[in-house]
Amino acid sequence: MDTYPETFAVYQMHVSDPPYNTAWADQRRLFYGNISDGIPWFAYDGLWDAWPISTYETKLNQRQAVPTDVTIELYGTESGVQTYDILARVCIEPGGVDKTMRVYMVEALDHWPASPSYERNTCRQGATTEDVVVTAGSCAAVTRTFTFDAISWAQQDDIRIVAWAQTPAVLYPGEVHQARVMAWPFTPYTAIFTDDFELGNTSAWSGTTP
Repeated sequence: MDTYPETFAVYQMHVSDPPYNTAWADQRRLFYGNISDGIPWFAYDGLWDAWPISTYETKLNQRQAVPTDVTIELYGTESGVQTYDILARVCIEPGGVDKTMRVYMVEALDHWPASPSYERNTCRQGATTEDVVVTAGSCAAVTRTFTFDAISWAQQDDIRIVAWAQTPAVLYPGEVHQARVMAWPFTPYTAIFTDDFELGNTSAWSGTTP
C-alpha cells in the first residue's frame, strides 16, 4: 500500500472474528468460495488467490501491467450527523469496450484494530451493490450513504471509502476492471462541475486477513 499508493486500491476483511468481522464481510467471503483455501486469502482483481506471501508484489505487478479502459472517481458530501453521501463516477474511456459492471462500495478504517500493526483498511461496513451498463465514452453514477459509527469517527483521518467495478458474478472469478480509494477528508460532488480532474487507472484487491 505504501509503495504503490496511487495504483493499489486495497481493503481487508476479518471473517468469523468478532468483534472485527462484519455481516457484509462474512457474506462477501462466500463469493470467494467461503475461503476454502484458508486464511490469509488475498486476491488481485477478483481473480485468484495470490498466496504465498513471497509472491504478493510480483503478482501485483503482473496485474498492474494489464490495461483497463475503466475509470472511477469518488466524491463525498456531508448529509447528516456523521453521515456522507458517496458518489462513485464510473466511466469507460472513448474507444473502450461497453461493459456491464457491478459497483461495490465499502467503508474501511486504516490502522484498525490498532494491533497488530499491519492492520490496514479494515472493512467496517459495505453498501448494497448496483449493476450499471456503461458504453465507451460515457459514465454512470452510483450513490450510497454511509453513517460512520463512534469507532470510525474517533479515527476520522483513517476513514477510507473503497469502490470497485467488477464483472457481475455469483462466485469468483469476477474481474475487477477498476478501483479507487478515497481518503478523509472527502472531495465534495461540486468538484465534478468546477474542476478539471484527471481519471487514472488502478488495480484492485479484495480478500481476507486472519
